[in-house]
Amino acid sequence: MGGKLRIGAVAYLNTRPLVFGLEQGLGGGRIELSYDVPAALADRLERGEIDVGLIPTIELAKIPGLEIVPGLGIVSRGPARSVLLVSRGAPERARRVALDPESRTTNALTRILFDELWATRPEFEIASLDLATALADHDAVVRIGDKALFDPMPDGAGSVDLGERWDRATGLPFVYAAWACRAGVLDGELHDMLHESLRRGAAAIDLIAEDYAWNGRTHPDLAREYLTRNLRFRLGPAEMDGMTRFLASAARLGIVAAPARPRLGLVRRSAREAGVEARAEVESGA
Repeated sequence: MGGKLRIGAVAYLNTRPLVFGLEQGLGGGRIELSYDVPAALADRLERGEIDVGLIPTIELAKIPGLEIVPGLGIVSRGPARSVLLVSRGAPERARRVALDPESRTTNALTRILFDELWATRPEFEIASLDLATALADHDAVVRIGDKALFDPMPDGAGSVDLGERWDRATGLPFVYAAWACRAGVLDGELHDMLHESLRRGAAAIDLIAEDYAWNGRTHPDLAREYLTRNLRFRLGPAEMDGMTRFLASAARLGIVAAPARPRLGLVRRSAREAGVEARAEVESGA
């Protein structure tokens, strides 16, 4: 990796295991780590302002030429707890639905579930982040991330876990985000660094849960359970199938222009890695 590699991540609890090692100094001075909400992070990657981003899955069908770093993502199989549809009535009766301005993947998932699971197409619009305000003007409201996980539910409101509904409907895990980059960016050094970052994070779940604060308060028991029981951080064949199924449904509804099969990046050797190997061969007399 020549020069500093600009890496963008999402500023939610669900990213902490993935970025823990990076925050602890992994990569030294060779990386520049920044944070943003999912929708803004995708825009920054598309504009070339970052080289690698933990971006929403829906963007894999919107931004041309993206490659996924193999094996890493944010996944649920069953209840996710941080992707909710909040309402004061049955979701299938909703006529106006407020989407989350910070989200793109969960917004798309919501539209897909209304069409495929509840067989209805309400009016969707981006609305206020304030739940009470959005719920006053809509029948249901999409909530993602820390605010969905930690904020109390308004009186008289209930919620549907959208990750759980997807799992029930399709039998597939749901992938909310993955490390992605342009073709040619991924090499062995970057691949190994991101995987090592997760290994260190997985070993420090208790520390992450104890330390993470939302609106000035920590919720260690909830955070620990969320990170260990609700979320997964590895991508395998089932997760790839889940992404493909999701993007095909999004294309059918016109959310994206065409279905896309997520493309795994080819792990290339960097010039620095090649030089290290060459020196090792010379020193060993090979």
